[in-house]
Formats: sequence, structure tokens, C-alpha cells
Amino acid sequence: MNSIQLNEYSHNGFTLTEPEEILEIICENHAPENHPKFDVRSLFFITENIIKHSTHTSIVSKSDEIKPQNFDNFISPLCALKSIGCEMSCKAVRENSAQTTTLGIFGKLTKYSWEAKAVLALAAFAMEYGNSWLLSQLYPQSDQLTTALAILNRVPLLLNSTANFKKQQGTVVELNKTINATLQVIKCILKLDELSAHIDPNHASLKSAKKDVPINTYWSILTIVSCATEVFYLTRDEEKPQAVSILSHFVTKRINDILAKLKRQLTICQKEIDEPKIYCKLLKHVAHAPRKITHVFNTLILFKDNAYAKPATLSVGYTNKEVFDIDVLDGKYITFYISTLDNVSQKDIVSLKEVYEGTENNKCKIVWIPIVEDWTEYGREEQFMEWRSKMPWYAVQYLSPATIKYIKEEWYFQNKPLSVLMNPHGDVENLNALNWIRIHGINFFAFRNINVKTWIASVMQELMTPALDTWMKEGEYIFFYGGTDDYSMEQFRMKANSAKVSILEELKIHIKLFCVGKMEKGRSFSDESNAGRFWSSIQSLLSTLSDYKLHGEHTALRKQVHKLLSYKNDESGWCVLSKGSSVVTSGHGWAIAKVLDEFDQWKQQISHERSFGTCFQVYHEKVIAQTTTSGAHSAGCSFGNARNMECCPVCKTPIEATLVSYKCCRMCNLTPY
Repeated sequence: MNSIQLNEYSHNGFTLTEPEEILEIICENHAPENHPKFDVRSLFFITENIIKHSTHTSIVSKSDEIKPQNFDNFISPLCALKSIGCEMSCKAVRENSAQTTTLGIFGKLTKYSWEAKAVLALAAFAMEYGNSWLLSQLYPQSDQLTTALAILNRVPLLLNSTANFKKQQGTVVELNKTINATLQVIKCILKLDELSAHIDPNHASLKSAKKDVPINTYWSILTIVSCATEVFYLTRDEEKPQAVSILSHFVTKRINDILAKLKRQLTICQKEIDEPKIYCKLLKHVAHAPRKITHVFNTLILFKDNAYAKPATLSVGYTNKEVFDIDVLDGKYITFYISTLDNVSQKDIVSLKEVYEGTENNKCKIVWIPIVEDWTEYGREEQFMEWRSKMPWYAVQYLSPATIKYIKEEWYFQNKPLSVLMNPHGDVENLNALNWIRIHGINFFAFRNINVKTWIASVMQELMTPALDTWMKEGEYIFFYGGTDDYSMEQFRMKANSAKVSILEELKIHIKLFCVGKMEKGRSFSDESNAGRFWSSIQSLLSTLSDYKLHGEHTALRKQVHKLLSYKNDESGWCVLSKGSSVVTSGHGWAIAKVLDEFDQWKQQISHERSFGTCFQVYHEKVIAQTTTSGAHSAGCSFGNARNMECCPVCKTPIEATLVSYKCCRMCNLTPY
């Protein structure tokens, strides 16, 4: 409150000090270490029951009734309650200062915890308030004892006449609402105390809520004092001062504001506790779901978390029509396009439309999954509807927090668009097919499952010829090669052709050559030549692998692909040897040519146990090792100044970094070599 408001309240008889000053006063007199012990929660339960019956603002079921056997060992802090009750019912009116009374109550409760202070004040009020309303229900159709007690408690004045009762009825209704709001605030304070044992004390919402407990306790007790003053005038045949009405209106608004804030904080804290349990439940359900796309979709994507969010819904983009029968997905592949509402790409929509319109026999369905943490944020619904209107495929709205966490942790979504491909059995085949969709459109299906051994088949999909397809299917040894220099490429071809004659004569093995083509130095991956498309696919493969939390074989594959990409601008060219679609090795063109040149030195190693491919790979590694020892390969490399050196992906020796960086359509930068 500002100083003008303070003066107004002071003029009307109630002076309210700034909250900061109040906090300092009540905290100075707070020493709960050795406070007398009593069962705070039992006292609150009894108090809540009294208020529920007295205010009639809710239907009290049998389950809410007090069961005496539950309180056999409970001892009421009667002296403290009567002392507080006297402070409220007498002093507040006599001195005409609700704040003085409130601070007086804090003075009496110095050794109690904040929670206990609030519950004791509410219980003291409830004892007086409940007693008055109980007697008003019994009076005057009762015995002489009840009548006498009612007279002493001024009940006849409360029920003086029908006209007076109607006049006061509005006040009673508002009073009861304020009492119940205060009850709920104190209930929230107790709940926060309970949650402290189950949540990280450094959690932001819990810290903020706990920090507010002293001042919230103060406002709760001040509101209780204000309500006691209202009750005082209900039992008097005199006009209520304007200052009492002003105070009552002010504290009612403040206590309702506090209640709204506490509810938000409690919801967040409760989510912090519940979400790990809910997430474990989701993981368990997904693990045990029948291996069928519809079951997995229903279990994972439409997972119901009714505690915190609207249930997830599936709808058709253009029509905005909700889909209730997910059997339309049965037996299909699903491409999940996952994004935030802020980074949906119009180019991605165009690429996905090609897949949507061209998928053979409609075997692949597309489902857009927008990752939205809070749908109540301004403009989110409109943003969703705007994007959905541009998509003819399915869209999911209101994902549960558990599903969002699953997508982030299991599918590695990091706030950039992602496409996850799931097969008809509900198994993920590709964790980021978006790169392939952007490059190959409908042909991305060839890349749906990254295989550590057969990745070359996916990369060559765009360059596939009938002959190459036959070689791969028949398991022939194939040398894929290319470079930036015509002379080096021709030299490799001549050496390979010479060696393949000897290999055919010695081993009866047919060697096949496939020239990917020349890539001009420094040309971008968007080059439409065969070589450009090849390197674009290699970059996309590397980007896809970078989106995995890699381990084992996939880690080795990423290193292998990264190594191959480093040869792109090498003047000696590059080469990949495969047996069918299974990659044997890859390397510099000069190193592969040297292995072929020296075939006579390692051919004796070939046997039934050791294949041509295995022996080739071993000798290739030997050549690389010899190069590492000599410091440079036969073509004569100058390593230059060592200031900006990095490790070669082949021999691990320092190499000079160039100004060339590789970029894909996702604008990912590769470490320069």
C-alpha cells in the first residue's frame, strides 16, 4: 500500500503498516525452536469441520464428519485458544485497531511455528463463531440451559427480527466467503509444509512460496481479526463504523489474491512431485504396449494426464475435424513432424506435402506434434490453428507433460524441427528423417533405418543405376570413388583396373568400380551434380547421426562418416569399398590405391577364414599407420604452421585447419579440416 492509502485507513480508524515493516516485526518475535507441541493438523481438521458446518458454504458428507475415535489422544490447546479468542473479541473493538490486535496475537504465539500460529488463530475464531451459530440454531426452541447460554452469547440480538436478519444476511454471506477463503489459505500453508519433505528445497516455486509463509500468516490472522470484528457488530444493535467495512473489503481482496497465488504455486510444486511418477507410468505403459502402431500411438501420444492438462486430441489439419478412431493409422508408417509453434518451417511443409501426396498406397501417415509447454499463453491456440490450416495431415494438440518429456529425452528433441519415423509395429526406425525428407522427398523411405554396415546403400539411393543395384544385391566388391582433380581420379581408375585383373586371376573375385564424379573444390552441397548429391547425402547422414545420443556402433559410424566427409576437398580423391551394401572401409584415394598396388604383398593372408574384404581393411590400416610414422603420405603433404592445428580423423596427427566449412540445409556447421 502507498502512503496515501495508509493515511485514508488511518483517518477511518484502521492504520495498516507496510508489509515489509510488518514482516520485520513478526520475524523478530518468531522463535519456534522450543514451541509447545500439539497436533497442528488434528486441530486444523477439527477447525475446518466447525467452519464447514457454521458457514454452510459446502455440503458436509459423512466422510467429512469428525470421528471421535480419531482424536482419542488429542488434547486441545484450550488456554491458548481462549487467550486468542479474548484478544479478538474484545481488544479489537475496544482499541479500534485490527493491526494492533493481530500483532498482539503474534506476541502470544512467539514460540509456535508459522503454520501453528495460523491454525491456532483460526481455531480460536471457529470456537467462538461455531458456538454462536450452534446456539442460534437451537434458540429459542430448546431447554432453559440453551436459552440462557444463547442470551449470554447475544444470540437474540443476532436473530432480533426478520427485518434485521434480512438486512444482515448479505453481510453474513460475504463474511462466510472470507472465512472460507482464509481457511483455504491456511490449508495451502500446511500443504506447502508437507510438500517440503518431498521436493527439492531449492525448487523455485517452493522457495518462493515458503518465503511468503510469514507474510501470508500475518494476512490470514489479520483477516480472522477482521471477521471477528464483523461478528461483533452482527451481535450489536448499532451501526457498523465505515472503517470496519473498509478494512473488511480490503482484507477480503488481499486474502483472495493470496489464495490464488498459493494455488498456482502448489500446482507447480505438486507437478514437480507427480511428474516423475507419471513419467515412469508412461515408460511402463509404452514398454508393455502391444507392438502395434495404434497401441503405441494411443499409449504414448494420446497419453492421458488428467491432473494437469487437457487430454491430447488428434485432428485433421485442413478440416479441423477431430479423429476419434485411430484405426486409420493401423498398419501404416507414421512420420512425426515435431516442432515448436515458433519454428515450423514453410519449406518443411512443402517437403512433407511431397511425401504426403506421393507415398505409395498411402502407407505413410504424417502427424504434426507441436511441443507447447503452456497452452494458456496468449496467442498459442491461434498460432496452432494457423499452422494446422496449412497442413493436410494429422495434428496433435495438448500433449501431456509426460509425453513432451519422453519426446525430449527419448527422441532427443531440442527445440528444432525433427521428424521421427515409426513403423507399423510401433518401433522407431529413424530418429531424424527430416534431413532425408528435405533432400530426397518421397525417396526418404530408403533412409528410414540407419544401418551401421549398409549406410552406403542409403547414400547412393539418388545415384542408383540398374547395374549398381545388381552389384549390391549380388554382394560384389565395389569401389566408390571421386575427387576434385581429374588427374587423380584417372590415376585411381587406372590402378584399380590394373589390380582387378590380378584379383580376378588370383581369387576369382570380380571388382566393380563406380565413379561418383568430380566435385569442384569449394562448391556447396546444393550442387545438383552426382558428386554434389552424394556429399549432400553424406552431410545429412552425419547431421542425423549427430541428433542421436550415440553409443557403440553408431558412434563408430559417425566417426567413419565424419572421416569420409573430411576427404571431400582432398586432391588425392577418396574411396569407399563395400561388399554389396556392406561397407568394408573408406579412405584417401592415394591410400586405397596403394593397397591395390601392393596386392601381391598381402594376398597370401586371404583364406576361408579371412576374406578379401577383411585382409584389404587390415592392410589399409597398416598403410595409414606407416603414413603416421613417416609424417606424410606419398603425395607429399605440407602441414604448415601448427598454430591452428586439429587432429586428422584418419591418422590422429595434427593437420592445418582451412577456411572451408561444410554447411547443410539445416545450417549445421562442420568442424573444418
